[in-house]
Amino acid sequence: MKRLADTAIAVATIAFTTIVTGFGNVALAHEAGDIILRVGAAQVAPDESSSVVTTTATGPLAATAVGVEDNTQLGLNLVWMWTDSIALEVLAATPFDHDLRVSGLSQYGFSTTDLGSTKHLPPTLSALYFFGNANSMIRPYIGAGVNYTTFFSKDFTSQAASELGANGLDLDDSWGLSARAGIDIHLGDNWILNASMWAIDIDTDANFSSALGNVNASVEIDPLVYMVSLGFQF
Repeated sequence: MKRLADTAIAVATIAFTTIVTGFGNVALAHEAGDIILRVGAAQVAPDESSSVVTTTATGPLAATAVGVEDNTQLGLNLVWMWTDSIALEVLAATPFDHDLRVSGLSQYGFSTTDLGSTKHLPPTLSALYFFGNANSMIRPYIGAGVNYTTFFSKDFTSQAASELGANGLDLDDSWGLSARAGIDIHLGDNWILNASMWAIDIDTDANFSSALGNVNASVEIDPLVYMVSLGFQF
């Protein structure tokens, strides 16, 4: 996450330097009717919190929690400029593949910490507002939208399966709101350098069967999504 965030900061620094040195305008950088396709590296960095793990046999297990690791994939987004300053954007990506972990089980005699993995897709629709005007070479923007996240390819580690008897992992899909910020830097000949981020509300209930009966935990994943990309304006 740090490397991708550092890259985004570097892009923003380039933008600021460009403004300061006076290269502030190019002809028709963004205008109504334009379509922009961006492709780059997108990283999902969960800022998760969870309820304690609860089982049928024991009830709530104090001081336990479920966590989700970062993952980076190919990110895609498509922007349609409704006006020179207002746009609609769709975020898509190749499936993110997250490792799942569990903490606090050692006090109950279990050594499992690596629980399993899941893939997810988080398509997000956003409305954007671009600062500057249609001739601005550098266009920061903000936005808000709605996210739908679906989970699939859910598997347990061999240790979780053998020690806990874990099987049948189910993760509820999620609807949530998102906030958005980014910057486009026009490079000429319709090419655009972009750095951006999303804050997305993603919540899920995790359930699976085990030697202790049904196991469940509620997880607020709430990731920050960072993306550095190259775009082309049609």
